[in-house]
Amino acid sequence: MSGPTTTARRSGRSTLRTLARAVGWDLRLQLRHQIVTVALLVTAAYGVGLRLLPEDWLTDVTVLLVLADPTMIGFLFVGALVLFERGAGTLHAVAVTPLSPALYVWSKALSLTAISVVCATMMTAVGHGSGFRPLPLLVATVLTSLFFVFIGLAAVVRVRSLNEYLLIVPVFLVPLYLPLLGFLGLGTSTLYYPLPTQASLLLIQRSLEARPWWEAGYAVALLTLSCAAAFVWAVRSFSAHLCGKAGRA
Repeated sequence: MSGPTTTARRSGRSTLRTLARAVGWDLRLQLRHQIVTVALLVTAAYGVGLRLLPEDWLTDVTVLLVLADPTMIGFLFVGALVLFERGAGTLHAVAVTPLSPALYVWSKALSLTAISVVCATMMTAVGHGSGFRPLPLLVATVLTSLFFVFIGLAAVVRVRSLNEYLLIVPVFLVPLYLPLLGFLGLGTSTLYYPLPTQASLLLIQRSLEARPWWEAGYAVALLTLSCAAAFVWAVRSFSAHLCGKAGRA
């Protein structure tokens, strides 16, 4: 006899299988559209640049490039992917498949985050060899990438073309990148602590140099909460702007 627990377990396995298939499809789509190729070429260019830098600049520039990498892959590439799928009519099919809006968002987030992790790790390894801590780098890259994918999804469903998307990029990225002013010594860094990118900076720095433990706790907590809020926003935006329109079509 199958009870509620067995039914829930089967439902969970079915959901994971659906998500795994969606992630695999997204990775193939990213390969087809040369997104993976572009990401690896940019990473290689960053790595070469790091090798040419003076030792005094190496840590600071690595922090900036590692932060920029999941931003570009997460925010910009997810916009391109969604617009490709909209142009191909794929998004209308999502409304009538087992792929719910939440799974669609997670599929994009997980596939692009996997690329971000590979690129950030390769870049840091090229620049610093084995002289970095993998765990804070991994946590920073994963949470930062997830956050920017969710934000990017919430943004792209509101536009109709790549040109429109590029126009609204500064609206989202400029406020989030304000902590770079503190990192560069412009203004008091504590003013930027409510922003999730400040947390990202501190975790990336921790992977390259000793930092206080309380910073790691603050950074992980803030990024986790920011990801949760951005995920809810992305799912609701996708449902309202795309699934809703598809359902009325």
